[in-house]
Amino acid sequence: MTVFTVEPRGDCVKLFYCDVPDGNFGDDLNTYLWPKLLPDAFDGLVRFTPQEARTVDREDPHDTLFVGIGTLILDKVPSQTRKIVFGSGCDGVRLPDLDQQWDIHCVRGPLTATALGLDPALAITDPAILVRLLPPAAHAKTHRVSFMPHWCQAQSGAWQKICRLAGIHFIDPRWKPFEVLQAIAASETLISEALHGAIVADALRVPWVAVSSKHHIQDFKWRDWSASLGLTYEPAAIPAIWPGRGLRARAVAAAKMAYGAAVLSRLGRRVRLSDEAVTTRQTNRLTEALQAFASGRNVRLDLTPQH
Repeated sequence: MTVFTVEPRGDCVKLFYCDVPDGNFGDDLNTYLWPKLLPDAFDGLVRFTPQEARTVDREDPHDTLFVGIGTLILDKVPSQTRKIVFGSGCDGVRLPDLDQQWDIHCVRGPLTATALGLDPALAITDPAILVRLLPPAAHAKTHRVSFMPHWCQAQSGAWQKICRLAGIHFIDPRWKPFEVLQAIAASETLISEALHGAIVADALRVPWVAVSSKHHIQDFKWRDWSASLGLTYEPAAIPAIWPGRGLRARAVAAAKMAYGAAVLSRLGRRVRLSDEAVTTRQTNRLTEALQAFASGRNVRLDLTPQH
């Protein structure tokens, strides 16, 4: 069992997150949520590109990186810089050598804690659940069913057309975080291939259905978060669709789109939602951990009531 804690110090803390060029809700939520809850805590950003496994911004070894939402406990994270982990997770494979440069307050779930040899008590849940502390993003349900693909599948343009065929509202994970929050909050049901679509839906008490095209979907992350709330990850299969050239490629894509529309149309009966008592308990635990972090660093914590 490994636990690392470091005494507070007056260093420069920068928000560390994955930067997907066209946008990705789960990663971009870092830039929306944390400045609202910890408005005085950060002195800039350090962005990490998952495709190239490198930082976009030049990191100063004297800085401290705040590692929040996303799978960022990796062996490619800057090794010489101090990292404060607040709710991030690992992928179970590319594990870093934990040393005194890692200040771990909490992690995404029990699978991350086990993989890294951490105290099980550090496994709370994904910090995106803290959207519950913000004012409501929407006050009325305007979408009966919405669908949110993984950002890679959103690039194909096919799922926008499929949702029109199925009469389902399309939520693009590449939109600005608040736009996605609004769309999820305004939905009666969310079908989601994007992990943080499901996490935020569950936090906002919007029933959801997990789906997977198996393209870029990491089951470990889903199972890690699901276990943190006493859930299991049992996604329905959807086709991976990419545009192609030639008559045969277009015919295959058209057949997949018709199949995708049929699958989405019948998924509304497979909805999931974590137990309210469990969600409330994990929200409270994470809030207490955030209060301890803010107190230890002498920064302001803005807990705006939801209602």
